[in-house]
Amino acid sequence: MRIIISPAKQMRVDTDSFACKELPVFMDRTEVLMKWIQSLSYEEQKKLWVCNDKIARQNAERFAHMDLHKNLTPALLAYDGIQYTYMAPAVFEDGQYDYVQEHLRILSGFYGVVRP
Repeated sequence: MRIIISPAKQMRVDTDSFACKELPVFMDRTEVLMKWIQSLSYEEQKKLWVCNDKIARQNAERFAHMDLHKNLTPALLAYDGIQYTYMAPAVFEDGQYDYVQEHLRILSGFYGVVRP
């Protein structure tokens, strides 16, 4: 069985709780998309993301300094939304992280299919 969820518009950085086990499968396409988004003006980015000014500014700043291979946050900890809050991955006990790693997938418009 697979549990499929969407990412959240808000993100956070947490490089301390868990180490990333793998990169997204479509990383080569993500790099192309990243370069395209970086080439857009702030107003074009905001229109693309359809979000408020606060989130647009945060994301524009992230894209300006983004390195897809350094200081990585596991997807399950990176997204800040209601479904992630209720899952409470920061307090997982033995075996729970392994379970979601096997059964949970996050469908990201930027990264593609992502494991937790």
